[in-house]
Amino acid sequence: MKTLLKFNEEEYKESAKAIRSARKIAEEAADKVCEEGFSNIFFTAVGGSLSPMMAITEFAKELTSLPIYVEQAAELLTCGNQRLNKNSVVITLSKSGDTKESVAIANYCKEQGIRVICCTGNENSPLAKASTYQVPMKHKNGVEYEYMLLYWLFFRILHNKGEFENYEAFADGLSKLPENLMKVKEQFDPKAEKIAKEHFDAPIQYWIAGNEMWGEAYLFSMCILEEMQWIKTKSVTSAEFFHGTLELIEPGISVFMIKGEGKGRVLDERAQKFLEAHTDKLVVIDTAEYALDDMSKEFRWIVAPLVCSTCLVDRLAAHLESYTGHNLDYRRYYRQFEY
Repeated sequence: MKTLLKFNEEEYKESAKAIRSARKIAEEAADKVCEEGFSNIFFTAVGGSLSPMMAITEFAKELTSLPIYVEQAAELLTCGNQRLNKNSVVITLSKSGDTKESVAIANYCKEQGIRVICCTGNENSPLAKASTYQVPMKHKNGVEYEYMLLYWLFFRILHNKGEFENYEAFADGLSKLPENLMKVKEQFDPKAEKIAKEHFDAPIQYWIAGNEMWGEAYLFSMCILEEMQWIKTKSVTSAEFFHGTLELIEPGISVFMIKGEGKGRVLDERAQKFLEAHTDKLVVIDTAEYALDDMSKEFRWIVAPLVCSTCLVDRLAAHLESYTGHNLDYRRYYRQFEY
């Protein structure tokens, strides 16, 4: 593999080992709550940790009759939800284990006798201590690894409920995915460099995606471009694009179209057709262009967000940093003081 900008191959491989070792723990937690029984599942987090959860709600619409909810942790804590009760299972994620809002909702659930499964990198963290079950996330980098943990939890539950028959093949494919994603990184890297060079100084960037890919547009536009690069963005779903944002599109406007591989792809293609006719600065991110040797075709739409994440959060972010000169780790406000 060629040398990639700001990419530590050995660290990535070690992270893959760490995540694979957590599969059994994630599956055991899923098995345990299924044995105990539950009425619904709440996925809750804040910021970038919400992104993979957003994808899961889209899968749930097509694959299960279970009541599945995704809530922003601060909103859930403040406004509540009548469906959250002692028969619920809450799944949350925070690598640091000290994200204020996620810790708060976990503590609330603990007080109410509601089971919490947390994915965290710190087994002694406040989040871990407030949770019923803990799934370790020891990876050093890669949002795609966070997806893998949540997938092993969620799809194992569906399998136990008789709604995801080919779980073992899917789960094994996930275990092999990091090697595939390293190839994707290498393939996408020249495109990432070109995109960064041509768009880093755009006055505003528009990001469009839909359905299971929406979380990736949300994460990259807000957590990477706004928080880490201070680049102005607007994100909108492929379907909603035609009800407002389309009026802002004209030649010279930078627009990014993320295409999914599920049923919603037709909505992405509708937006793409319009954009191709009205701006000369359209970038299309299509995960279908990348081979995944160990993943069955029937699961491509489910793993598409991971492919997108490895392209954008890993490769494009690094190249943008090199052109903007703005360190991805620098913040003015976030976690700098109380607010």
